[in-house]
Amino acid sequence: MGFLINFVIIALFIFPFIALIHESGHAFFVKLFGGEISEFAIGNGEVLWKKKFFVIKKAYFVGGRVVAKNMEEFSKTQKALFFLGGVIFNFLSAFVLDLLMGYEFGVFRNYLDSFIFVSYFNVVINLVPLTTIIGTSDGKKLVELYKTK
Repeated sequence: MGFLINFVIIALFIFPFIALIHESGHAFFVKLFGGEISEFAIGNGEVLWKKKFFVIKKAYFVGGRVVAKNMEEFSKTQKALFFLGGVIFNFLSAFVLDLLMGYEFGVFRNYLDSFIFVSYFNVVINLVPLTTIIGTSDGKKLVELYKTK
């Protein structure tokens, strides 16, 4: 029973928080390069709640996305940093907490350990160039960016 409760807590609370950090990384680079955000979404599917450009979707525990209005104006390097922004933020948040907590890989003492582990896992998964039912990974977008001239 403990496993099921932990899984539900991780899926419904930790995954969306990791997605929020990830999407904040993308948004950070949009703003850094003078861009404008047209959508900052947590989750997938139909819209559950919306306030200006911030959207929470029904499957709020499954990913998210940031859409920049003027992405075509970004240089290739700026686009690459935009695509890597989520991974950078996930890695930094996990790394800082890792240092503060004295993390032991694979040992789950509390939900903070789960957050750290899933954040690192999210970094790896997002760097793998693939397309899934929820969209294209940041790694694949980066590969596609450098395939084009």
